[in-house]
Amino acid sequence: MGMINCQNCGETISDKATACPRCGSNVPKGNMIVCGECKTEYDYALPACPKCGCPRQRVEVKAQKKKHTGVTAAVIAAVLIVVAVLGYVIFQKVRESVYYNNMETAAYGMLECSIKAENAGNLILDVWYNAIYNIRDDETDKYTMKDGKFVNDFNDALANLYNDESFGNSIAEIAYMQSLVTELMKDLVNPPKKYEAACSALKDYYDNFIKLTDLVMYCDGSYNSVSEDFEKYDTNALDSYKKLKLYLK
Repeated sequence: MGMINCQNCGETISDKATACPRCGSNVPKGNMIVCGECKTEYDYALPACPKCGCPRQRVEVKAQKKKHTGVTAAVIAAVLIVVAVLGYVIFQKVRESVYYNNMETAAYGMLECSIKAENAGNLILDVWYNAIYNIRDDETDKYTMKDGKFVNDFNDALANLYNDESFGNSIAEIAYMQSLVTELMKDLVNPPKKYEAACSALKDYYDNFIKLTDLVMYCDGSYNSVSEDFEKYDTNALDSYKKLKLYLK
């Protein structure tokens, strides 16, 4: 069984059919065709319908028009697919760029704040130690001594330090920077696949960063416990930053 196109509507039908199932037109046999206007069957060799004068080309134009319509629809569909794919790719690139910029800002913000916390922590421990053992030092004397004599209690020396305007400003700055980093971290919880490993390293750095800065801001415990924790958190923060740095440009 062969397949032919209806001369009236262009539908693909069996050459054994007597009428088109789509438009109902009679299926021509041999060289006979059916006029698209008056449905008169006539020889295909004639340029026009002998009854109404409708040119034979009219049927061919209809078939060609349907073919063009199908091609146009296919082209439009292809274009829409390409646009959708490109849109998704662009969206992913923008998301990755925004995520990386926030991650980089958080990382370097923690590094800067950690340096400030390290300097503050070292000064706290120096004041604490020198007050306990009555050690003179140009940097700590103004906190550990009063009227040329050492204070009676190291807590007085630490109180003098925390009440100092310059040191107080440093602690306030550390607290402020810590809060900024914490807000940034909230936007970094769902990383693009490209930065999943970097996000894990960033979280590890953040955990150590918080421990270090909290210790400096809320110094609590004995000298030995604070000094041990400070050294541990400071070292851990530095190590975790080095691991994170592998993912930074």
